[in-house]
Amino acid sequence: MKLIDRFNQYLNEECASMPHGSFISFEHLEAATLRAALYAFARKYNLKKSIPVEDLKNLADLIEAQGNKSIEKHQTVMKVAQERHGGDLDAL
Repeated sequence: MKLIDRFNQYLNEECASMPHGSFISFEHLEAATLRAALYAFARKYNLKKSIPVEDLKNLADLIEAQGNKSIEKHQTVMKVAQERHGGDLDAL
């Protein structure tokens, strides 16, 4: 399992276990993100080695790329949803 998959698995399980279904504050999101990173690395290194800085940077890059893909996907959907498919709304 890839590092990013372990990270996502932890965050998804955290969200699913919350009564609201999501994080309610930015601080909760930050704390869960740190825990997810530690969880992912603990599984990768079997809690025996320290986490190299280059691996932390790599995980941050993977998370950023994942976010960029999500933004691109949602921008396409939002653009289509925001197009007006009727006549002029002022005519109503």
